[in-house]
Amino acid sequence: MGLQDIVRNAVAIANKVTAPLQTTVTHEAWIGADKYGKPQFDLAVIRPALIERKTAAVGGSQITQNATVYFLSPVEEHGADDRQEPLDPRDRITLPDGWTGPIVNVEGLIDPATNLPYLYTVALGNPGAS
Repeated sequence: MGLQDIVRNAVAIANKVTAPLQTTVTHEAWIGADKYGKPQFDLAVIRPALIERKTAAVGGSQITQNATVYFLSPVEEHGADDRQEPLDPRDRITLPDGWTGPIVNVEGLIDPATNLPYLYTVALGNPGAS
């Protein structure tokens, strides 16, 4: 068993152990813009996630991060043109209390076997930020 197998198994265990702490978020995949430039989204998908509420500067910029969403289970690719898959910064994620903010960062340690992250960490910023 290599290190990548250990990390993959650890994330699976973390997903199972934290299941009672996870809640659901609504993920709407960005699929383009209408003729007026207004963002268009696909149908909402409910995803299990861990949520951390906090305030922090992101990357030394003036953007304030208000929440971090952790997806410990796979997020499927959407397949729309001109998207960063499977989570695009133009997607919309809504927390259970109805709060949403722009995606200011998507991170994940890459699994060399799949070329996808073992898990996704998504930082959400102020609603007025872009």
